[in-house]
Amino acid sequence: MNSFKISRRRFLQYSAAGLLAASLPTGAVASDASPPWETRLSVSSPSFRVLQFTDVHFFNGITKMPKEEQRRRNKTVEDLRRLVDHAKPDLLVITGDLWHENPDNRGAEFQAYALEQCGALGVPWIFTWGNHDTLDDYEAGHAALAGAKGSLYGGRHSDGNYVLTVEDKDGAALAQFFCLNSRKEGLHAEARRFVAEAAATLDGAGPRPMRLAACHIPVKHYQDVWDKEIAAGILGETVCFEQEDGSSLAALRDAGIQTLFCGHDHVNDYSGVLDGVDLIYGRATGHAGYGGDDVPKGAKRYDLDPAHKALEWVSLLPDGTTWKPKPGERIDKRD
Repeated sequence: MNSFKISRRRFLQYSAAGLLAASLPTGAVASDASPPWETRLSVSSPSFRVLQFTDVHFFNGITKMPKEEQRRRNKTVEDLRRLVDHAKPDLLVITGDLWHENPDNRGAEFQAYALEQCGALGVPWIFTWGNHDTLDDYEAGHAALAGAKGSLYGGRHSDGNYVLTVEDKDGAALAQFFCLNSRKEGLHAEARRFVAEAAATLDGAGPRPMRLAACHIPVKHYQDVWDKEIAAGILGETVCFEQEDGSSLAALRDAGIQTLFCGHDHVNDYSGVLDGVDLIYGRATGHAGYGGDDVPKGAKRYDLDPAHKALEWVSLLPDGTTWKPKPGERIDKRD
């Protein structure tokens, strides 16, 4: 199993044996000073690129239409590779619904397949739980995620909530990704409490870098940012924020988080800034999910400039073409 927090003694032992590189994904940083919910990634440039996959939905439909599910799954796997080849990212962010449910207690099997596909992409990756990522044994699921090839998952001991700190080659923090488990009900009190406590802990460790958050289910204010005509992009369905009560945006803002990535709503692809937080939908990725006829499947590519706490995004399609709305462009695809 990959480990991203190892003792100094074990670090020296692994180094002496020449095994450290084999135990960690590319760029992962071993540290005995991190909280148990923090993982780290070292990048060679002060600016770096992130690729977001969301709503991959491996195995959706396997019970009722197994041949069609297999076709869609194969196409999705091919597209993941093509998207990575085009984007050449430093980090993958997978915002939930990576596999689909747990029929006949097969969730662990579905998860194992999904993690194998992620590891085969050859890029370090983080994961946030979606409402369809279901299992019988979540403790085993956390362990599987932490041990998967290329994984920087750190939510094993904190209900799926953790922080990835991206560092430069000298160990200075460039950005922090708060990875949040929105479960089935949307961002909830436990996740908000984690954000506040983790931010306070990290603030005590040094200057606050660029901070971003990722979760599966959008917060209520995604609807507000569209209704107030602040957002630009595509609205294909009403925002499904589940039971989130509208208090999460303030919690993120107070923690210094300036950007939130989400998924869940497959035919929404827009962004807008509200109360200092840029609310961004990822582009739905998996062909087994709904909505591909309305909004083509793909990914969201982000170029981060931590020195200026800035980012630029485009939606990326598997053929390498990109799309981004013009300033103020609003495309409402609802009937």
